[in-house]
Amino acid sequence: MLAVVLVAVVTACGFAAAALTVTWALGADIDDSASIGSPLVDNILALASLALFIPVTLAVARLVQRRPAGTLHSVNGRVRWRWFAVCGCRAVVVAILVMGVLVLVYDDGTELRLTINPWRFLGLSILLVVLVPLQAAGEEYAARGFLLQALGAYHRWIGIVGSALAFTLLHGLGTWTGFVALFVGAVIWALLVIRTGGLEVSIAAHAATNLLAFVATAATGGLDVVDDTTTADAPLGPTLILLGGDLVYMAGILAVLPLVARYRPQWMPASRAPALPANAAQPPHQLANREGAGSPR
Repeated sequence: MLAVVLVAVVTACGFAAAALTVTWALGADIDDSASIGSPLVDNILALASLALFIPVTLAVARLVQRRPAGTLHSVNGRVRWRWFAVCGCRAVVVAILVMGVLVLVYDDGTELRLTINPWRFLGLSILLVVLVPLQAAGEEYAARGFLLQALGAYHRWIGIVGSALAFTLLHGLGTWTGFVALFVGAVIWALLVIRTGGLEVSIAAHAATNLLAFVATAATGGLDVVDDTTTADAPLGPTLILLGGDLVYMAGILAVLPLVARYRPQWMPASRAPALPANAAQPPHQLANREGAGSPR
């Protein structure tokens, strides 16, 4: 784990210059009073830095733990793209429903109107479409990938609770309601990862939720404002809605699993063990214990 942190910190420095360049190209001012540049620069840099967990965790798995890096993707040693598309469709629908409920309950829609230059919004949206899924995937590879497997080697529930706690703390302490809701949601995603045998299910949900939130924030100029709040800071009402979205997503995935297993089994091959060469030694870290990981039972 120390290797993951050290490599991520060192590599993140290289993204500072790139973030400054991109932000300057988008026409944003560089403010010396900010931690790196403008608030927009800081947001872009934060997204890019979290995306670094993808190559970092894959490298640590391969070079430090001496196991195939693909074992972080899924029990089949690769990303199952068709299954990811299935999860992504459901994740987008749930994210839109959650956003719609939040707007209906807490806003009259005025805050979601486009208040910045349309061309600048288009540029920011393109940048977010690239960065936000990578940021979400980076957090998933670190929490539901590396930590869930590493801690799950001792016991499945140690991996589930430990990875969920680390993921929640990554977003700060916030309010107790936000912290608890975020933790419960993280447990739900960990259970889905174990149930389906791969990270596709959690990456899809994470990316859809974050992308919708970031695009809405960009439309109102929120990325240009200093704001350190996260989901953990949300009050009780919104957290219950977000948690309800996680439960609806879980129900949708569990409902479609039998259909995929019956009609499209090649989309999510039913293999409980990571793909390994025939003469390879068994890796030290399996997906939350082999008896607990795998495709639908």
